[in-house]
Amino acid sequence: MGFLFEILDFPDGSRMTDLWNNTWAEPAMGEEIASGHFIHLGDDQHVDVETDFLSSHLPFNVAGFGGVFPDGKPWMFVMQKAPADLATRLRGEDDPHSLLRGSLDRAMSFNPDALVAEELSWRHADLVKVYEEEGIPAVSVAGWSAADLLRGLLAQCCNVELAAVVAGYPECAYPESAHACEADVFSDVFAGWVSGLR
Repeated sequence: MGFLFEILDFPDGSRMTDLWNNTWAEPAMGEEIASGHFIHLGDDQHVDVETDFLSSHLPFNVAGFGGVFPDGKPWMFVMQKAPADLATRLRGEDDPHSLLRGSLDRAMSFNPDALVAEELSWRHADLVKVYEEEGIPAVSVAGWSAADLLRGLLAQCCNVELAAVVAGYPECAYPESAHACEADVFSDVFAGWVSGLR
C-alpha cells in the first residue's frame, strides 16, 4: 500500500479508477511548495469528467487520481505545486500554500456538490522526507522537482514499488521486461496501470 493510500485512510473496499498527469507542469524554478487535496464529489458525479474539468481550471496542477468509495460515492485527490515565494510576490501573503488553496477554491466554485475533505501541504524537503520514510535515501531524490516527487507518490499508488520508480528515473520503469516504453518512468507506470498490465 502506498503512502497516499495510508495517509488518506480510505475505507476498505475503496477503488482507484482514474489518474491524470499534467506533463506540461511548469519546470522547477527555485524552491517549491506542493499540496494535495482530497475531494469528495457529488453522489451522481463521474470521476473522469470531474477530474478533467477541475484539473483544467488549476494553473498549478501536476497530477492526481480518483475513484469510488465502497458505497459508490466518487472521490479524487489533486496535487499542485508552485514556487515557494509566489504567494508573497503576487499577493503579499505569509502562507505560501495560500496560493494553491485559493486556486483550488476558485476551481471548486464551479462544482458546489464537491467538498474538500483533507488538505496536505509540503515544502520540497517535506516530500523528500516522505521518500526517506518509505525507505528511499534522501540523496536519491533530493534533486527531483516537487512535481516529480508528487508523480512518484502517484506511481506508488499504481502498485509499483517506490524503489523501482526511483531506480528507473527518469527514463524507464521496467528495464528488465519488454514493454512499449514511454521513455519516462512516470508515463511508463501510468500507462501500465491504465492498460491493466501491471
